[in-house]
Amino acid sequence: MPEPELPGRRERRRVQTLDHVAATAMRLFEAQGYDATTMEQIAQQSDLAKGTLYNHFPTKDAILAHWVHLALAADTQRLHATIDWHAGFAAQLAHLLEASAEWTESHRSYLLDYFRFRFLNIESELRGGGDSDGETPRDLSGLFETLIAAAQQDGTLRTDVSAAHFASLLHHLYFGALMRWLTLPGLVLRDEFAVIADLFIAGARAGAGAKSPRKRQP
Repeated sequence: MPEPELPGRRERRRVQTLDHVAATAMRLFEAQGYDATTMEQIAQQSDLAKGTLYNHFPTKDAILAHWVHLALAADTQRLHATIDWHAGFAAQLAHLLEASAEWTESHRSYLLDYFRFRFLNIESELRGGGDSDGETPRDLSGLFETLIAAAQQDGTLRTDVSAAHFASLLHHLYFGALMRWLTLPGLVLRDEFAVIADLFIAGARAGAGAKSPRKRQP
């Protein structure tokens, strides 16, 4: 009799299947377009039964989201290794935003479908907790937090707000710039990112607007 498959091995096989499906789907998206690609085609090209594919991914948007998350995780690791820790926060942030603009512009046609999926599944994502293992950040927000924490330690940024809170606020600014660019014709993404970088640095720099908590009126 064959030996039963261990839980860890099953999970690795499941992850490998998810990654294989996502890579296969992206090849189809690039070859024939996202809208023209069907779940049946993805199942066939992935060598999976259609029911098995739906057990892993309920929608085509879910497959796209998995691929985007894989790409972002890999790119985050690469960017983390390229950070110049002596350059100063403004230069470091500019470096991250430039790299993000380059990647985003090359994948623009997929992003509205990706963000639609993220919004529709925001509750389950929040229940899933954070996305960092405490070592190398695995997303752009994690990179923001790493840079902000270092800038707080060297006195560049104010410390009355935690690095995690600041990173969340910066990520909201980033997302707002990205959505403006995706939905309003004629905008230049690098210009949108430059605006939010200036706004964030002006408000977060040490000595800029830090106030003690307002006392409640009796």
